[in-house]
Amino acid sequence: MSTSAQCTKCSRVATLSQCSRCKSAKYCSTECQRTDWPSHRPQCRPPSIQGIVIGCNNDRYGGTFRPIDIQPTHPIHSAGQVSPVSRVVGLPIIIYRHTHADDGGTELDNLIATHLMIDPTDGYAPLDWQRAVGTVTVKREDGQPLSPEAIETIWMYNDHLLNLFGDGRTPHVTRDRFRKYCKKYKEERLLNGYDSFRDMPVPL
Repeated sequence: MSTSAQCTKCSRVATLSQCSRCKSAKYCSTECQRTDWPSHRPQCRPPSIQGIVIGCNNDRYGGTFRPIDIQPTHPIHSAGQVSPVSRVVGLPIIIYRHTHADDGGTELDNLIATHLMIDPTDGYAPLDWQRAVGTVTVKREDGQPLSPEAIETIWMYNDHLLNLFGDGRTPHVTRDRFRKYCKKYKEERLLNGYDSFRDMPVPL
């Protein structure tokens, strides 16, 4: 999209092109946009992205996975943590805790979030992610929309890894094995009548 304004890089007033991702930075040329990218990249976020709220035990109204539009000012962008397994399989997701209660009792437990934070080498989540995690918001690091079906699949992959650890085996976590698991899980869900999985891309 073009508009007449001041170039973000060189300040020249001309007919400019907007950054297609964030719609805020404007450039008079491809060269200005390319050379400004290192400075612009940390602030380059879409106006909003689709994420998922995963409620704790006391916050499951509206379903387990609740889609949400995450605005650029949301604290997940600066204070979220990367799910370790998701980083290894090449699809990093960011998790943000709404609260950090020292002792909220079991009503603040969030087993799904705990599973998303396990270490791929031993199956353990950090201690502060094992109890009273509270409600969390999750997004893809790359800014692509995160669907309830995708986050369910990622969670169940982590749960699958925990089962292997429980059997005394150390899983070999790779992008290819994750992709194969996603394909199999999607097929199983469709066979069980969950038609919402039909449009879920594999790999995610």
